[in-house]
Amino acid sequence: MIPIIFVNCDRHPFLDWFISGYKLDETRTRDMLHTLAGHRVLLAETSRKHPPIVRASAVIGSAREVRSLREWNILRSRHRIPEGSPYDWTPETKVKYLYPITGVVACHPFTPPEDVRHGRVWMEYHPV
Repeated sequence: MIPIIFVNCDRHPFLDWFISGYKLDETRTRDMLHTLAGHRVLLAETSRKHPPIVRASAVIGSAREVRSLREWNILRSRHRIPEGSPYDWTPETKVKYLYPITGVVACHPFTPPEDVRHGRVWMEYHPV
């Protein structure tokens, strides 16, 4: 079993940024990836234009809780969420979770089978 993390790339090429080393942290509004910390995962680009495409593997670290706009802005060079993006800090934001992504290795792109998908955030993939 290999977990797949889905990275929305509709507005920004986040997965390309991970592969190039420009983006270092994956962000979430809930601590939903904590069970994957320390494990190698696959990274899949998602878009409204096409089905998910796995393009890389990486090791995901333990989440860092960010609880203020000040800290969010200090860490912007790691998470690379552009100001004004739907994923940016808003006045309603109370906490964001930043997961370090290390050891990124690009792979031959493939579409995971739809029947094993468990949700929008991540899934378990069983290669044959």
